Amino acid sequence: MRPVFLALPELSLRVATYEGGNPMGPPLLFVHGNSLAASTFQRQWTAPELQAFRLVALNLPGHGQSPDAPEWYSPPRLRQVLVAAIRALRCEQALIVGHSYGGHLLLDALPELSHLRGLLTVGTPPVSTPTDLAAAFRLSETGGLFYAPSLTADQVTALARYCLRPTSPDDEVALLAAALGRADGRMRTALAASIAASELADEVGLVRATSVPLAFILGEKEAMLAPDYFASLLMPTCWGEAVQIVPRAGHLPFLENPTAFNALLLAFAAHTSPASH
Repeated sequence: MRPVFLALPELSLRVATYEGGNPMGPPLLFVHGNSLAASTFQRQWTAPELQAFRLVALNLPGHGQSPDAPEWYSPPRLRQVLVAAIRALRCEQALIVGHSYGGHLLLDALPELSHLRGLLTVGTPPVSTPTDLAAAFRLSETGGLFYAPSLTADQVTALARYCLRPTSPDDEVALLAAALGRADGRMRTALAASIAASELADEVGLVRATSVPLAFILGEKEAMLAPDYFASLLMPTCWGEAVQIVPRAGHLPFLENPTAFNALLLAFAAHTSPASH
């Protein structure tokens, strides 16, 4: 995955983007989570079953190969960057995969992305209130590092392992550790400050009202989230079960069990295909 830097002149920003697959195929866009990077989707880039799509990914500011831009780290401003990038990449009608915090940014932007083919989130429970946060998340002390201003080398490794299933191989841990170690900690503190101030978008209301087809996926070994929470939500456009479970995976099932994840993604793509409506 080699980056191409996408200029967003209206924001005086540029972000690293990646393309693969069939450039003439239907767009399939991947958005990473808090302190991670587009590199976590590398097994989708090499998957034969996904090569008919125009595969697209980006790094949010301060992540991966995108430059630091602390003035854009608040959730509303990151959402603004993401929507601008989606438009610049000609992905307004794409099928989008959003991981963790990337999924939250996409849920928050649904009113601006009403023509999406579909939105599949991974490790992203829609929340609107502090009560929702308490019900959906079960963070440990290690998980709390996702809001820390800086991370030691030991904390980076511990957080990488926390994200993954207990039996994850060293190469997966190293991939996450590289992304976590590079990420600008000022983004994490901006997110923590927003949550502390209860500046939450009404994601519960947005998923109730949207016409965009939705799908929600968790790994079977997910340590941070409560799967039962999803069943409490009203989501009229949700595909299949309230949450789909990928076996033998933690917080990154697309990396940990790409075969099972890609099968679900292809099934959702078939469900949202224009030919199926």
